[in-house]
Amino acid sequence: MAFVAMFCMVGGYVDIAMLILTKQRKNRKNIGKGMFEPIAVDRDELQLAVSLPELDTVDHAVCVPLEGIAKSEILNSSLDALFVSGLLPEQRRELATMCDIQGLELVVFEHPFNDKFVIKDVVLNITNKLFSNEMPKNIDFADIRNLNQSSDYLFAFNSQSSALEFLQLQELGAVIGGVYLAHGNVDLDEYQSANQQLSRYISEYGYLCSSFHSSGFAECTILLGIKR
Repeated sequence: MAFVAMFCMVGGYVDIAMLILTKQRKNRKNIGKGMFEPIAVDRDELQLAVSLPELDTVDHAVCVPLEGIAKSEILNSSLDALFVSGLLPEQRRELATMCDIQGLELVVFEHPFNDKFVIKDVVLNITNKLFSNEMPKNIDFADIRNLNQSSDYLFAFNSQSSALEFLQLQELGAVIGGVYLAHGNVDLDEYQSANQQLSRYISEYGYLCSSFHSSGFAECTILLGIKR
């Protein structure tokens, strides 16, 4: 099911004035609790930490060095979530334990070929979107949290073609949901086509949250949740 609101077309491109084609879901019956509830964490109160290889600073979040991250005093119960990538298995286990104790949502971003530049684009784009005032404001932290808690893997892509190629070949499990952010001047046909192509690979009871982030890095932002 798709929720549709108004478009304002200017010069053949979409000028977002109100909510548009917000959250596409194939079936609402089995969506996780909270998906259609009020936002649990207001964007003005959301406190994020981000830790990625070779990342020294980030807007709207606390930047945490990867080295010794599990023992970092920066990570505490005042934060809502940690967006991270580049962990060794032992680091991930240790960090998961620490985040559980502190009540932090640990969101680990991956890429099929461990491309840290793609992951960086996706993490920064999602972070910026969560704090953006750009319309439509229809992606919130609850969407990321629900996708994270429902998935065994979160794969990041910054181009539609690479995401579709992965979806065609992957055998890790069911694609239970995703996030798609269109960047730049995308016309309505392109936007709808991207949603349709991505939705084709999502499981019967899955969902796709889609929106716009005009200033995003790279071609687009796609985050896919895989359940083994």
